[in-house]
Amino acid sequence: MLTLSLWAAIGPLGFVAQADETPRLTFAQLVDSIRANFGVTQAISSYNGREVEIQGFIIPAGPPDLSFFLLSRVSALGNYCCEVPVGQDETVYVFAPKGVTIAYDPLRVYKVHGLFEAGMLSDPAYGPSLFRIRNARVVEAVGAKIFKVGETGK
Repeated sequence: MLTLSLWAAIGPLGFVAQADETPRLTFAQLVDSIRANFGVTQAISSYNGREVEIQGFIIPAGPPDLSFFLLSRVSALGNYCCEVPVGQDETVYVFAPKGVTIAYDPLRVYKVHGLFEAGMLSDPAYGPSLFRIRNARVVEAVGAKIFKVGETGK
């Protein structure tokens, strides 16, 4: 009875903490979602309209204030021995409500938080995209670990 009372009192706190956690997406998940059937899988579509976090390299592609840019799994300078992003599954279009106030460095990893959208969309100004993040907030991902495809962090 005592255990049940404690669970009733403390249990809801655990659910609140979990609900506040922002899911972290990876480029590996985005790539896998396309390989499955050349469309966006249900697993990735389930993040539509939700706040997510993703880490990657900024590739400037719009205004100098970085209110729009591409986020990629590799640097625009090809720091993985001349490897460059080759498809829309390896880039996320990022839209910030205001210009980004970070110091841009093409070799630095950034963490982007915002509302995720998945599915083909053709924007008249920026062209077609498969993945987007809107209302983005950008910070440097200090200590971020970046691995090549197929490597694990263990």
